Amino acid sequence: MKVTFISQASLLIKTSDCTILTDPWYMGTAFNDAWKLLPASAWDNSMLDQVDHLWISHEHPDHFHIPTLKSFPQAFKDRVILLFQKNNTDKMPNAFRKLGFKNIRLLDNRKIYPVTAETRVYVSQIGQMDSSLAVLNKGCTLLNLNDCEANAIDCKNFLKDLGKVDYVFNQFSMAGYNGFYDYENHLPGTAQTIINNMIENHRDLGAKYSIPFASNLYFCTEDNKYMNDFGNTPGKVYDRFHKENLGMIVLFAGETLDTDHPEAHNTIESIAKYDDMYAHGEKIIDTPPLIQLDKIHEALKKRSEQLHTKFPRWILKKLQPVIVRIPDLGKTVELCLYTGELKEIDKGTDFDLEIYSQPLHFSFETTWGLQTMGVGARFRIKSKHGVWKWYRIVTSLNNAEMYLKLKYLFTKDNIAFVRARMQGGLNQLFYQLKRMEA
Repeated sequence: MKVTFISQASLLIKTSDCTILTDPWYMGTAFNDAWKLLPASAWDNSMLDQVDHLWISHEHPDHFHIPTLKSFPQAFKDRVILLFQKNNTDKMPNAFRKLGFKNIRLLDNRKIYPVTAETRVYVSQIGQMDSSLAVLNKGCTLLNLNDCEANAIDCKNFLKDLGKVDYVFNQFSMAGYNGFYDYENHLPGTAQTIINNMIENHRDLGAKYSIPFASNLYFCTEDNKYMNDFGNTPGKVYDRFHKENLGMIVLFAGETLDTDHPEAHNTIESIAKYDDMYAHGEKIIDTPPLIQLDKIHEALKKRSEQLHTKFPRWILKKLQPVIVRIPDLGKTVELCLYTGELKEIDKGTDFDLEIYSQPLHFSFETTWGLQTMGVGARFRIKSKHGVWKWYRIVTSLNNAEMYLKLKYLFTKDNIAFVRARMQGGLNQLFYQLKRMEA
């Protein structure tokens, strides 16, 4: 296989008899304008002529990037086969159809599918929405983990299903933050943990090479730019792998790996390109727009009302009041997602969270907004960690359309989804809850 790194989590994978494009984000921003590409995309639309299959790993906008997908010509959308994980809702297939894609193939969890005579693919769902892609061709197995936080049990399942893994494409730096207020004490350890996880995945899978990707971005707003001082670089990750005597190949945007001849790629030259980019590349930092309190309150109230139609009261009672300092408005408020109430209080009052007005409004205006705020590192939390965890859990379930009122919970699609995820599902649930506290 020949694998070209395009940008962020986007790869162009050429097998012996087909070409698969993954997770295209080639322009603009992602996550409510919180991220920008670094380095810039190496994409050219003429490459679409080669592509037979398009894989979207999950709905996060650096993978399901609507402006990029809209930009593709209709002729491409008419002929390409779009691959996506099968889950409990038609939300994403419907979104693909709305964008003009005609041929959508939903893949069951942990099943191997032939896509051509010589190429097979496999999707494994990890966590609540993420999925990984394995491509098998001519005795070589490539595993694209992208955002998947795979643990030892997941890796054991990969080997059980796939037999072996030769190349692992894995996230190498921070793509979000749990928001602890004293970030200087948390982020260095978080960054190191990501490298440790890459090493553990590599060893657990018995891989020949790991390739760092899916962290090729920078945090681009006034309220999250602090994250840029703590991220990992491909060179730093390579040094750790080299020290551990483990195989790693680094690809800069536009470079291609030939899996038949991995030794032909000059990783040191690729690292030098990254080092030069980090040293001299310009990072444009944006100031988010102001959103006034009445608009925030309106979005909060509507979201509270919507949640009450989908979730039992005993769950929603966990969404207790939190005090939020809004620096760009110079105001402090107490808000409660359970009641939908928001009131301004003395700005000298101690607060639980600090959030700028635009991401705070966005977190309630959209079903995915509170998740987006975490991925974009747009909040900082001092106290009420337990309450805020429930805000994150309930809104994540709501966005996934995993509603917990009985009339929604035991639907045919939900039961089928739970049955398909039974193996490994509980393991991932506990793993993700643990990481939410880290």
